Amino acid sequence: MNTAKPKKLKRILIVIFVLILLAAVQLSWSNGYVAVEKFEYRDPGIPESFDGVKIAVVTDYHNHGGAYEDRLVNKIKEQSPDYIFYVGDIIDSYFTDVNKAESLFRKCSEIAPGYLVYGNHELRVRKKEGGLEQYDRAAGKYGIRILNNEIADLENNGEHMYLAGTTDTVGLFDISEAAKELDKSAPLLWIHHYPEDFSVLAESAKKDGFEHALVFSGHAHGGLVQIPFTRTGIYAPGQGFLPEYTEGEYFYNDCEMILSRGCGNSSISLRTFDTFEVVLCELRTENGELPKAAN
Repeated sequence: MNTAKPKKLKRILIVIFVLILLAAVQLSWSNGYVAVEKFEYRDPGIPESFDGVKIAVVTDYHNHGGAYEDRLVNKIKEQSPDYIFYVGDIIDSYFTDVNKAESLFRKCSEIAPGYLVYGNHELRVRKKEGGLEQYDRAAGKYGIRILNNEIADLENNGEHMYLAGTTDTVGLFDISEAAKELDKSAPLLWIHHYPEDFSVLAESAKKDGFEHALVFSGHAHGGLVQIPFTRTGIYAPGQGFLPEYTEGEYFYNDCEMILSRGCGNSSISLRTFDTFEVVLCELRTENGELPKAAN
Protein backbone atom coordinates (compact mmCIF):
# COMPACT_ATOMS: atom_id res chain seq x y z
CA MET A 1 0.00 0.00 0.00
CA ASN A 2 1.35 3.42 -1.03
CA THR A 3 1.26 5.71 2.04
CA ALA A 4 3.37 8.52 0.55
CA LYS A 5 0.43 10.59 -0.69
CA PRO A 6 -1.58 10.49 2.59
CA LYS A 7 1.55 11.51 4.53
CA LYS A 8 2.25 14.37 2.14
CA LEU A 9 -1.37 15.53 2.37
CA LYS A 10 -1.18 15.36 6.15
CA ARG A 11 1.94 17.55 6.18
CA ILE A 12 0.27 20.07 3.89
CA LEU A 13 -2.80 20.21 6.14
CA ILE A 14 -0.61 20.71 9.21
CA VAL A 15 1.24 23.58 7.51
CA ILE A 16 -2.06 25.18 6.49
CA PHE A 17 -3.41 24.82 10.02
CA VAL A 18 -0.27 26.38 11.55
CA LEU A 19 -0.41 29.28 9.08
CA ILE A 20 -4.08 29.91 9.87
CA LEU A 21 -3.32 29.78 13.59
CA LEU A 22 -0.42 32.23 13.24
CA ALA A 23 -2.57 34.57 11.15
CA ALA A 24 -5.33 34.47 13.78
CA VAL A 25 -2.85 35.23 16.58
CA GLN A 26 -1.33 38.09 14.60
CA LEU A 27 -4.73 39.62 13.77
CA SER A 28 -5.79 39.36 17.40
CA TRP A 29 -2.56 41.05 18.51
CA SER A 30 -2.73 43.82 15.90
CA ASN A 31 -6.37 44.59 16.68
CA GLY A 32 -6.38 44.31 20.46
CA TYR A 33 -2.98 45.09 21.96
CA VAL A 34 -2.22 48.71 22.91
CA ALA A 35 1.41 49.80 22.72
CA VAL A 36 2.84 52.95 24.29
CA GLU A 37 5.25 54.67 21.90
CA LYS A 38 7.49 57.16 23.70
CA PHE A 39 9.11 60.21 22.16
CA GLU A 40 11.14 63.09 23.48
CA TYR A 41 11.00 66.56 21.99
CA ARG A 42 13.96 68.82 22.80
CA ASP A 43 14.03 72.54 22.12
CA PRO A 44 15.92 75.36 23.87
CA GLY A 45 12.80 77.51 23.64
CA ILE A 46 10.75 75.25 25.92
CA PRO A 47 10.16 77.19 29.17
CA GLU A 48 11.73 75.77 32.31
CA SER A 49 8.37 75.03 33.92
CA PHE A 50 7.46 72.84 30.90
CA ASP A 51 10.69 70.83 31.06
CA GLY A 52 9.61 67.23 31.67
CA VAL A 53 5.94 67.82 30.84
CA LYS A 54 4.39 64.68 29.34
CA ILE A 55 1.68 64.66 26.68
CA ALA A 56 -0.44 61.60 25.90
CA VAL A 57 -1.95 61.47 22.42
CA VAL A 58 -5.23 59.62 21.86
CA THR A 59 -6.50 59.45 18.30
CA ASP A 60 -8.74 57.28 16.10
CA TYR A 61 -10.49 55.59 19.02
CA HIS A 62 -13.70 55.12 17.00
CA ASN A 63 -15.85 54.65 20.14
CA HIS A 64 -14.57 51.12 20.87
CA GLY A 65 -15.72 51.00 24.50
CA GLY A 66 -16.07 47.84 26.57
CA ALA A 67 -13.16 46.06 28.24
CA TYR A 68 -10.80 47.54 25.65
CA GLU A 69 -11.59 51.02 26.95
CA ASP A 70 -10.37 50.08 30.43
CA ARG A 71 -7.13 48.62 29.02
CA LEU A 72 -6.55 51.81 27.06
CA VAL A 73 -7.27 54.07 30.03
CA ASN A 74 -4.95 52.03 32.24
CA LYS A 75 -2.16 52.37 29.67
CA ILE A 76 -2.62 56.14 29.70
CA LYS A 77 -2.82 56.30 33.49
CA GLU A 78 0.42 54.34 33.88
CA GLN A 79 2.28 57.09 31.97
CA SER A 80 1.12 59.90 34.34
CA PRO A 81 0.70 62.49 31.56
CA ASP A 82 0.29 66.19 32.29
CA TYR A 83 -2.00 66.70 29.28
CA ILE A 84 -4.07 64.46 27.02
CA PHE A 85 -4.51 65.55 23.41
CA TYR A 86 -7.46 63.97 21.57
CA VAL A 87 -6.52 64.23 17.89
CA GLY A 88 -9.76 63.35 16.11
CA ASP A 89 -12.01 60.38 15.33
CA ILE A 90 -12.81 59.62 18.95
CA ILE A 91 -16.24 58.63 17.64
CA ASP A 92 -17.10 56.62 14.54
CA SER A 93 -19.44 57.93 11.86
CA TYR A 94 -20.58 54.45 10.77
CA PHE A 95 -21.43 53.02 14.19
CA THR A 96 -21.72 56.17 16.27
CA ASP A 97 -21.97 55.74 20.04
CA VAL A 98 -21.31 59.01 21.85
CA ASN A 99 -21.87 57.30 25.21
CA LYS A 100 -18.65 55.32 24.66
CA ALA A 101 -16.77 58.52 23.87
CA GLU A 102 -18.21 60.14 26.97
CA SER A 103 -17.11 57.18 29.08
CA LEU A 104 -13.56 57.58 27.75
CA PHE A 105 -13.65 61.32 28.47
CA ARG A 106 -14.87 60.72 32.02
CA LYS A 107 -12.13 58.24 32.85
CA CYS A 108 -9.34 60.16 31.15
CA SER A 109 -10.39 63.46 32.75
CA GLU A 110 -9.42 61.92 36.09
CA ILE A 111 -5.87 61.52 34.75
CA ALA A 112 -5.08 64.87 33.09
CA PRO A 113 -6.72 67.90 31.44
CA GLY A 114 -7.53 67.45 27.77
CA TYR A 115 -7.69 69.31 24.47
CA LEU A 116 -9.55 67.98 21.44
CA VAL A 117 -9.87 68.54 17.71
CA TYR A 118 -12.36 66.96 15.34
CA GLY A 119 -11.38 64.37 12.75
CA ASN A 120 -13.19 63.38 9.57
CA HIS A 121 -15.58 61.10 11.47
CA GLU A 122 -16.70 63.91 13.79
CA LEU A 123 -17.23 66.12 10.75
CA ARG A 124 -19.41 63.44 9.14
CA VAL A 125 -21.47 63.10 12.33
CA ARG A 126 -21.81 66.89 12.46
CA LYS A 127 -23.78 66.75 9.21
CA LYS A 128 -26.32 64.29 10.63
CA GLU A 129 -29.44 65.17 12.61
CA GLY A 130 -28.41 66.22 16.09
CA GLY A 131 -24.85 66.70 14.89
CA LEU A 132 -22.16 66.89 17.54
CA GLU A 133 -24.29 68.47 20.25
CA GLN A 134 -24.12 65.46 22.58
CA TYR A 135 -20.44 64.90 21.80
CA ASP A 136 -19.48 68.51 22.49
CA ARG A 137 -21.52 68.49 25.66
CA ALA A 138 -19.76 65.31 26.83
CA ALA A 139 -16.33 66.83 26.23
CA GLY A 140 -17.26 70.04 28.03
CA LYS A 141 -18.76 68.15 30.94
CA TYR A 142 -15.34 66.69 31.73
CA GLY A 143 -13.33 69.84 31.10
CA ILE A 144 -11.98 68.86 27.69
CA ARG A 145 -11.54 71.95 25.56
CA ILE A 146 -12.43 71.68 21.89
CA LEU A 147 -10.08 73.66 19.64
CA ASN A 148 -11.84 74.57 16.43
CA ASN A 149 -9.22 76.48 14.42
CA GLU A 150 -7.96 78.35 17.49
CA ILE A 151 -5.04 78.55 19.92
CA ALA A 152 -5.02 77.70 23.64
CA ASP A 153 -2.61 79.11 26.21
CA LEU A 154 -0.98 76.34 28.25
CA GLU A 155 0.13 78.43 31.22
CA ASN A 156 2.38 76.83 33.83
CA ASN A 157 3.87 78.77 36.76
CA GLY A 158 3.63 82.03 34.86
CA GLU A 159 5.28 80.65 31.72
CA HIS A 160 3.49 79.93 28.47
CA MET A 161 3.39 77.50 25.59
CA TYR A 162 0.68 77.63 22.97
CA LEU A 163 -1.40 74.84 21.47
CA ALA A 164 -3.06 75.30 18.08
CA GLY A 165 -5.96 73.03 17.21
CA THR A 166 -7.31 72.93 13.69
CA THR A 167 -10.31 71.03 12.42
CA ASP A 168 -10.32 71.76 8.73
CA THR A 169 -8.08 70.35 6.04
CA VAL A 170 -5.58 72.47 4.11
CA GLY A 171 -6.84 75.77 2.73
CA LEU A 172 -9.77 76.14 5.11
CA PHE A 173 -7.99 77.40 8.22
CA ASP A 174 -5.73 80.27 9.21
CA ILE A 175 -4.27 80.83 12.68
CA SER A 176 -2.52 84.09 11.75
CA GLU A 177 -4.96 86.34 13.59
CA ALA A 178 -4.96 84.19 16.72
CA ALA A 179 -1.14 84.00 16.70
CA LYS A 180 -0.52 87.69 16.07
CA GLU A 181 -0.02 88.82 19.69
CA LEU A 182 1.60 85.66 21.06
CA ASP A 183 5.15 85.23 22.35
CA LYS A 184 6.92 83.18 19.67
CA SER A 185 9.99 82.21 21.72
CA ALA A 186 8.64 78.74 22.56
CA PRO A 187 7.80 76.15 19.89
CA LEU A 188 4.17 76.00 18.86
CA LEU A 189 2.34 72.78 19.73
CA TRP A 190 -0.28 71.83 17.16
CA ILE A 191 -2.95 69.12 17.03
CA HIS A 192 -4.37 68.36 13.60
CA HIS A 193 -5.96 65.10 12.48
CA TYR A 194 -4.56 64.89 8.95
CA PRO A 195 -0.82 64.10 8.61
CA GLU A 196 -0.82 64.79 4.87
CA ASP A 197 -1.16 68.49 5.80
CA PHE A 198 2.15 68.52 7.71
CA SER A 199 4.20 70.61 5.28
CA VAL A 200 1.47 73.25 5.09
CA LEU A 201 1.23 73.40 8.90
CA ALA A 202 5.00 73.81 9.18
CA GLU A 203 5.01 76.61 6.63
CA SER A 204 2.07 78.28 8.37
CA ALA A 205 3.87 78.19 11.74
CA LYS A 206 6.95 79.78 10.16
CA LYS A 207 4.86 82.43 8.41
CA ASP A 208 3.24 83.34 11.72
CA GLY A 209 6.60 83.81 13.43
CA PHE A 210 7.20 80.51 15.22
CA GLU A 211 10.74 79.25 14.75
CA HIS A 212 9.71 75.66 15.51
CA ALA A 213 6.49 73.69 15.77
CA LEU A 214 5.59 70.23 17.04
CA VAL A 215 2.56 68.71 15.33
CA PHE A 216 0.58 65.74 16.67
CA SER A 217 -1.54 63.85 14.15
CA GLY A 218 -3.43 60.60 13.47
CA HIS A 219 -5.83 59.47 10.71
CA ALA A 220 -3.41 57.16 8.86
CA HIS A 221 -4.03 54.11 11.11
CA GLY A 222 -0.38 53.15 10.62
CA GLY A 223 -1.06 52.24 7.00
CA LEU A 224 -3.39 49.40 8.13
CA VAL A 225 -1.16 46.61 6.78
CA GLN A 226 2.51 47.12 7.56
CA ILE A 227 5.56 45.34 6.26
CA PRO A 228 7.07 43.80 9.43
CA PHE A 229 9.95 45.72 11.08
CA THR A 230 9.32 48.79 8.93
CA ARG A 231 6.81 51.61 8.99
CA THR A 232 5.83 51.03 5.37
CA GLY A 233 2.06 50.74 5.16
CA ILE A 234 -0.21 49.62 2.36
CA TYR A 235 -3.01 52.19 2.58
CA ALA A 236 -3.95 55.28 4.60
CA PRO A 237 -7.06 57.47 4.43
CA GLY A 238 -6.30 60.75 2.70
CA GLN A 239 -3.08 59.42 1.19
CA GLY A 240 -4.12 56.29 -0.66
CA PHE A 241 -1.82 53.36 -1.38
CA LEU A 242 1.78 53.31 -0.12
CA PRO A 243 1.31 56.42 2.02
CA GLU A 244 4.18 58.75 2.84
CA TYR A 245 3.07 59.18 6.45
CA THR A 246 2.16 56.16 8.58
CA GLU A 247 3.63 56.50 12.09
CA GLY A 248 6.46 58.01 14.10
CA GLU A 249 8.51 61.17 13.60
CA TYR A 250 8.69 63.31 10.46
CA PHE A 251 10.59 66.56 9.88
CA TYR A 252 10.06 69.53 7.60
CA ASN A 253 11.23 73.15 7.66
CA ASP A 254 12.59 72.97 11.26
CA CYS A 255 9.29 71.50 12.43
CA GLU A 256 8.46 68.00 13.63
CA MET A 257 5.37 65.83 13.40
CA ILE A 258 4.67 62.88 15.68
CA LEU A 259 2.12 60.64 13.99
CA SER A 260 0.19 58.08 16.02
CA ARG A 261 -1.06 54.81 14.57
CA GLY A 262 -4.24 55.43 16.58
CA CYS A 263 -6.01 53.24 19.09
CA GLY A 264 -9.00 51.87 17.22
CA ASN A 265 -10.52 50.64 13.96
CA SER A 266 -13.30 52.14 11.91
CA SER A 267 -16.15 50.05 10.56
CA ILE A 268 -14.88 46.63 9.43
CA SER A 269 -11.25 47.61 8.82
CA LEU A 270 -8.60 45.35 10.36
CA ARG A 271 -4.88 45.91 10.94
CA THR A 272 -2.00 43.58 10.15
CA PHE A 273 1.42 43.93 11.84
CA ASP A 274 0.11 47.31 13.01
CA THR A 275 -0.92 47.48 16.66
CA PHE A 276 -2.99 50.14 18.38
CA GLU A 277 -0.95 52.73 20.25
CA VAL A 278 -0.93 55.65 22.63
CA VAL A 279 1.81 58.20 21.97
CA LEU A 280 3.60 59.72 24.94
CA CYS A 281 5.76 62.76 24.24
CA GLU A 282 7.98 64.36 26.88
CA LEU A 283 9.03 67.98 26.42
CA ARG A 284 12.66 68.71 27.32
CA THR A 285 14.81 71.80 27.15
CA GLU A 286 17.99 71.46 25.12
CA ASN A 287 19.94 71.04 28.36
CA GLY A 288 17.60 68.45 29.87
CA GLU A 289 19.31 65.59 31.68
CA LEU A 290 17.17 62.67 30.51
CA PRO A 291 18.50 60.59 27.59
CA LYS A 292 16.52 60.63 24.38
CA ALA A 293 13.73 58.06 24.61
CA ALA A 294 13.83 55.21 22.14
CA ASN A 295 11.09 55.10 19.54
